[in-house]
Amino acid sequence: MDFDQITTFLMIAEKRNFTKAAESLHIAQSTITARIKGLEQQVGQQLFIRTNKEVSLTRAGELFYPFAERMKSLFETSMERIQMDGRFQNRLAIAGPSSIWNNRLTEYIMDYQKAHPEIALDLLAHTNEHTIQQVMDGTVDIGIVYSKPSHPAIACEVWEQDVFVLAGKDPGRAITVDSLNSSHFLFIDWGASFMNWFQAVAGPHFMPALQINQTALVIQYLMKGDLFGFVPKSFVSPLLQRGELQELTHHLGDMLPSFTMYCIYQKAKKEEEAIRLGLSMLQMT
Repeated sequence: MDFDQITTFLMIAEKRNFTKAAESLHIAQSTITARIKGLEQQVGQQLFIRTNKEVSLTRAGELFYPFAERMKSLFETSMERIQMDGRFQNRLAIAGPSSIWNNRLTEYIMDYQKAHPEIALDLLAHTNEHTIQQVMDGTVDIGIVYSKPSHPAIACEVWEQDVFVLAGKDPGRAITVDSLNSSHFLFIDWGASFMNWFQAVAGPHFMPALQINQTALVIQYLMKGDLFGFVPKSFVSPLLQRGELQELTHHLGDMLPSFTMYCIYQKAKKEEEAIRLGLSMLQMT
């Protein structure tokens, strides 16, 4: 099993077409076919179902996919570390939701880079689950997440505490449980604590009409349309102060849940210089 086989497998899974995958990788389709045939022989299972219209993953392919992603990520990280040698003394990779890179960490990051030009910075926008997995794998040094991982090797500290507000552009709207079934409700999963509260209010099998998994997009949508949704107050405070968004009244209980963000890292790496400085930048030490 080699890196080219892994890359080819992931590209076919993305494109769902051997020809398009070959075009994206700039190789012949016969090479694509040979790589997958060799990979399937090593795995001992068929990884793709081929039809005239498209290609889809078999059950074995679905099981293999997340491990292929991790192998590719680990390989790319190792290459970055090798290429970094000689130019930088160290590398610090920080991952978290896309929203934190908009404004909230910019000043910290710029100050860190000026103070430590010998350390290469890699800032990554990932989902909560992906961030936790990459910290566990060691491809990310510090993660900012919405829920605590339970792995014994991962340290977890409270980074920021906030409260949720129900925000939108229509101050006359009073939100009820029935309002959540509206096409105007913009839903995002803010982690386990929020979901426990929300499912108690809306029911465990609630299906939103509009859902987004990128936190940075939530505010854009709330600003553009006749939409409303739950957001941490710190995310929208300047907009609330300027009257560009409104904090809506609601009948969803006496109090919305609190919002906690955690900083996670491998316990064994805490004293490594880049991570120690990174935690200091995030004001965790």
